[in-house]
Amino acid sequence: MATTFDFQIITTDVPGISLVMSMNEDAFSYITDECELTTLPNGAAPLADTKVPHFLETSEQAQLCSVFV
Repeated sequence: MATTFDFQIITTDVPGISLVMSMNEDAFSYITDECELTTLPNGAAPLADTKVPHFLETSEQAQLCSVFV
């Protein structure tokens, strides 16, 4: 059985910034409604690398899981 993830955490060429890409509607609602993150036209939300651990912790508490790509 394959594991599915709610978010992909994507490294960028911009130092100190990652992108959080939601992989389903619930995940997108979480980053826009709960986290109040602004999304880019492609749906990804820029996030400072220093805030990634907090994002992972709070999203896991909401029963959402992430993968780094």
